[in-house]
Amino acid sequence: MIKSSWLWRILGTATLVCLLALLVGFGWALRDTWFPPGGMALPGASPTASPTGEDLTMKEEVLITAVGDSLTVGTGDATGNGYVKGVTAGLVKALDKPVRTINNLGINGLRADQLVQRLDERGYRNSLGKADIILFTIGGNDLFQIAQNGGSMTEGGGDLSLELLKASMPEAKQRLKAVFAKIREMNASARLVYVGLYNPFYDVPEMRPGSQYISEWNSYAHNLAEADGNATVVPTYDLFEDKIAKYLSSDHFHPNAQGYARIAERIVQALY
Repeated sequence: MIKSSWLWRILGTATLVCLLALLVGFGWALRDTWFPPGGMALPGASPTASPTGEDLTMKEEVLITAVGDSLTVGTGDATGNGYVKGVTAGLVKALDKPVRTINNLGINGLRADQLVQRLDERGYRNSLGKADIILFTIGGNDLFQIAQNGGSMTEGGGDLSLELLKASMPEAKQRLKAVFAKIREMNASARLVYVGLYNPFYDVPEMRPGSQYISEWNSYAHNLAEADGNATVVPTYDLFEDKIAKYLSSDHFHPNAQGYARIAERIVQALY
């Protein structure tokens, strides 16, 4: 009887020691979770990605800079307004706050490769760096000057060639990509608004197939804007193809006052 009682005591003590050892080991394994050392914190919720650009509705005044070719200049508009002034006026109404164009740096006949070079100039850097919205048109001269074998669209530089237009696409796309990258380098937060191309020769039967290359160009621009994350491509081809004569100026290449007004309206709709 005594031996049996002594045996049970030994077994009970051994069991208690094992249990205590198990608890100590378990606690030691979880020490870093319960009491994290200096420099180590418990994992929390992943932070949400911050927006690429600023919320313009929160700004007291919205600033616009426009760059690019003759479409940004407003060539063909007898009123002298172009699309830039139309966008500025439209955003004043849409946002119900002051909207001001810092500078319109459009240049007639400008190509994308030339724009990339000009973007290094101090005036461009200052104006673009301050902008909340950057409007730009570029690419028409890259495509159509090459399609005319270097001729000027406004001075009758030669017959258009679909073969040359097609051949110009790869190089011209890389130029456009460089423009997007350069502008974004100069302003990390501005909303970029690229005005897509249209086929001004849609009413010329032999040049109507050129619309497929314009569509390819606009699609590529859309991909660049999507990759940027804070850029918009505003389509214009459908505004002109059905009513070329009504919305183009007498040079049969640039929009007239009504054409620019339609572009401006669409840009405002795309933004707000």
